[in-house]
Amino acid sequence: MEESVESVMNEIRAGLERLESILPSRVDPMAVSRTAKLPFKGLVYRAALIWRMAELGRIAFESFENDKLASAILLTRAAIETSAALWYLCAKLEKTVQSGKVGDIDEYLMKLMMGSKIDADMPSAINVLTFVDHVDKEIDGFRHQYDILSEFAHPNGAGTTGLYSKFDPSTRLTDFGPKVRDNDGLKLAGVFDLSVSLAMFEDTCSRILNLIAAFVVLCESQLKTAASDKD
Repeated sequence: MEESVESVMNEIRAGLERLESILPSRVDPMAVSRTAKLPFKGLVYRAALIWRMAELGRIAFESFENDKLASAILLTRAAIETSAALWYLCAKLEKTVQSGKVGDIDEYLMKLMMGSKIDADMPSAINVLTFVDHVDKEIDGFRHQYDILSEFAHPNGAGTTGLYSKFDPSTRLTDFGPKVRDNDGLKLAGVFDLSVSLAMFEDTCSRILNLIAAFVVLCESQLKTAASDKD
């Protein structure tokens, strides 16, 4: 078990190093397109997600290293949500490019970039379970793994007494501590989920970059058509 955990942790370490090496410092709209704003919006959201994933992934990794399982699982669940959000963006871009029509992509981009659940002046945020369920349609069991992490992320049985206590029926005493239970299986499942989410995120980042050129051409073409119609 210890060897398995270490192997997956090495994969996570390498994935984080790759992700941290591509942290974007700026997105220049004029370098993306001189006329179309939509590709810029997509790349801005992608860049922000890269920063979020790098931070969440790094601290989750360090929490697993130090056997801080509650923190590690909470952060891993957040990393999975982040990866699912990027997947959702990629799917929207793919659908738009394949359809040959811009359609309502701007509405989704604004919700992704600026969405809020509490500010009525901002676009309505997309529910994170929409992201997760969107991935689950293509990766069977994705939602199930997310739900398992949620059990430990919440202060219910799994996330409280299930992590920190052990009852001895012979003495009727309950002992507490970070390692009072054998949580090796949970740790292995958690690091595996983190590793998968990082790999998925890295792949989706590349897919979006491969889509952007075609998305730019589509957006610019429709802007030209719209301008010609006005003339």
